Amino acid sequence: MNFTIADTIKEILSNQGRTQAWVIKKMNDINPELNMDKNKFSAITNQKRKMSGDELLAFCMALEVNPDNFMKRN
Repeated sequence: MNFTIADTIKEILSNQGRTQAWVIKKMNDINPELNMDKNKFSAITNQKRKMSGDELLAFCMALEVNPDNFMKRN
């Protein structure tokens, strides 16, 4: 089965019981230059916007997910 980045993000959030608001705040704490907001994050999870490398790293750091394992699914 081929997972999209959006599928993986949603699954990780669900498995960890985290909200989009929580992860957005953590991502901005890790890298304030991202200026991540609800609209940007929603666009990523709805496959309307690609996730940048910096965003992916901040997401992985916020949720303590190894980027290698995250990417193996996609």
